Order: sequence, then C-alpha cells, then structure tokens
Amino acid sequence: MDLSRYHWRTVLGVATVAMLIQQSFSYLGHIAMPILADSIAKDFDISPAWLGLFLFIQNLMGIFSAIACGGFILRLGALRVSQLVLIMIALSLLLISTGQIWVYPLAAILLGASAASTPASSHILAAVCPPRHAPLIFSIKQTGVPVGSLIGGLLIPFFLGLAFYGDQPGPYGAAFLTALVVLSVAVLLQPFRASFDADRQPRMKITLASFRATLRSVVISPELRRLAFAAFAFGGMQAIFAGFFVLFLIDDLDYSAVEAGSVFATSSFMAVWARILWGWLSGRFIQPGWILACIGLVGGLSALLMTTVTTSSSVAWLTTIAILYNITVVSWHGLLLAETARLAPEGKVGVVTGGMLAFVSSAMLLYPAIYGGLLAMTGSYTIGFMLASLPAFGAFLIFAIPLLKNRAV
Repeated sequence: MDLSRYHWRTVLGVATVAMLIQQSFSYLGHIAMPILADSIAKDFDISPAWLGLFLFIQNLMGIFSAIACGGFILRLGALRVSQLVLIMIALSLLLISTGQIWVYPLAAILLGASAASTPASSHILAAVCPPRHAPLIFSIKQTGVPVGSLIGGLLIPFFLGLAFYGDQPGPYGAAFLTALVVLSVAVLLQPFRASFDADRQPRMKITLASFRATLRSVVISPELRRLAFAAFAFGGMQAIFAGFFVLFLIDDLDYSAVEAGSVFATSSFMAVWARILWGWLSGRFIQPGWILACIGLVGGLSALLMTTVTTSSSVAWLTTIAILYNITVVSWHGLLLAETARLAPEGKVGVVTGGMLAFVSSAMLLYPAIYGGLLAMTGSYTIGFMLASLPAFGAFLIFAIPLLKNRAV
C-alpha cells in the first residue's frame, strides 16, 4: 500500500492506528504469563514466586534487545521489526502452551527480545508526526499498553473458561489461542511495510560499536538522563503491577481469575484516558516536567496505599488504588517518549528510544526479581510495592526541584 499520495494527516492517522494495534497486541503477549501464572504454578505444584524468575530472564534479554534494536530498525525497517516482535511473542506463547516447563526460559528470552516494539513504533511516528502534535500522538500510541491489559484481562480468562466438548483448554490452551491472535496481527501489518520502511538502510552494518553508541546517546545529555531515571522508576513499578497484581489478588486476597481480571482490566481502561490526557495537557498547557513530577508523586503514594489492602478491603477501595497506580506510573510512556523524540538527533529517534528503553528493561529486570525474592522470603505481596515507591518519589524530586528553581529566578 503506497501512502505517499495521501495527505499527511491521513498518513499520520494510519500510522497511529497501526502502531496502537501493534503495541496493544505486543503487550497482550507480555501479560499472558502473569495471568496464567497461578494456574501453571498449581499444575506444577510450585510457588507462584517462580514468576519472578521468568520475568528476570525476560527482562535481562529485554536490556540487550533495547540496546541492539536501533541498528536493526535502521537496517530492516521499523515496520518489519514490529512484525518480528509479534512473531517472537507468538512463538513464546506457543512454547508456553506445550506445558513443558524446561522450555519456559526460552519463552522468556523470546518475550525479552520483543522489547524492540516501542522503539520501532516511535521511529515510524517520529517520521510522519509534526513536533507540535508529538506529545498527544505518542500518548495515543502508548495507550496500547493499557489497551493490551484490558484485552488480556478479559480475553485470557475467557479462553481459560472456554469448553470444547466438555473439556476446558486450561492455561496451555489459553496460551495457544492467544498466540494465534498475536500472530494474526503481524500478518495484518504487512500492507504498510513499503510505506513505513521506505527509509530502511539494507547495507547498514550492525556492530558492537553501534550498541555502545545507543547507550551513549542517552547518558551524554542531562535532560535525557533525567528522563532515563524516570523511565527506570516508572517502568519498574509498571513491571511489578503487570507481573504480580493479578497474582496478589488471586493468591493472597482469594479473588477468582475472572474477578482479578476485571479489576485489572478496569484500572487499565482508565490508564488509556490518562495517557491521552497527559499528552494533550503537555502539548498545550503544562510543561512535561511538571506532569512527570506529579506522576512520580502520586504514583509513589498509590504504591504505598497498596500496602493497606487486606482481605477485608472493599473491591471499590482496591479498584481506586489500582486506578491511581495506572493513571500515573502506568501512563507515562507517551509523554516521556515524545520528549525523547524531541531531544533525539534527526533520524535517530529509534536509536535513542532504544537506549532509553534499556533503562526501562533494567528496571523491569530488577524490580520483579527483587519483588519475587521478597515474596518468596516473606510471603508478603505488599513489601515490594512499598519499596518500589521510593524511586518514584526520587523522580518527583529530580523534575520538581529544577522547575521550582527556574520559577524562583
């Protein structure tokens, strides 16, 4: 499909919708294992804390993927990389569907390799989006994460409850069906390849030096360093919510999978609108730094409030806390990525975004590993949320203090 003959607004609309769909179904694949973890743990008669090890392997690979993806985006094209991401996620889910626990580390590696999803989509949008629209457009695109959570929170429990001739597919059948859904999206993106990958550089060589350059592109700039710290703090909090919140409700609070999925989906739905709101406000009325500071403050408080939840807590109270958590530290991506694109050298948005996401992946490696370790040692799901609030408060300070100093001057 040749989009060059269309008005730029039409091209931007097509790119935004295509990348929103890519992000949504990429994240659907990522949350499948956390939703299925309790059922799989019972089947193998192991502690639910094993999920921490799975996420550790996944996010360790995610660090390398984020660092390396810039070169692949430039060589293969961002749309092709987006398709490869979806294929790797589908393959991961197919491995999970085998019910053979010894192949699960490979499934985690494939999920980690799919970390190129966001840099690829950012590269495509940066090429077709005017800078003045970037905060809103990037925020709309990044609603793919809560949209994916919403789809996963409803679809995967639905797959779990299906019955074929009296037999239920169980967690392995649900993983298989989810894989088919994700794979179909990779195929649906193919018509846009010619237009969105027109800037690819097939002869470009990918070397270790290009990996170092990806990280250096972030750390040499004070503004990008602040964004990287926020990405680390918020990305880690998002990781433990995606990885352990449903498990917390099922294992500790005695919720059913459907009840837990409903709370998860409701809070994720609110995050969709929060991401759009932050992008709209940033593009028109409020400096991005102030919004990121507020996200750190309120997000940290919501994590502390998570420690107040017990079996006697009402569903309304739990849902309120989950919504606060989602509209802050699960809703920062579009705003932060738009700032990253603004500060990146021309033509290097995918590379710089990859470097930024290396910090996100590092957080997604460390936070679940620490959380899982604390869970295994103490049996408490709330200690991890309490500790995760501290870097979020740090992000509040590193954005708020310079802004207050500038206002005083």
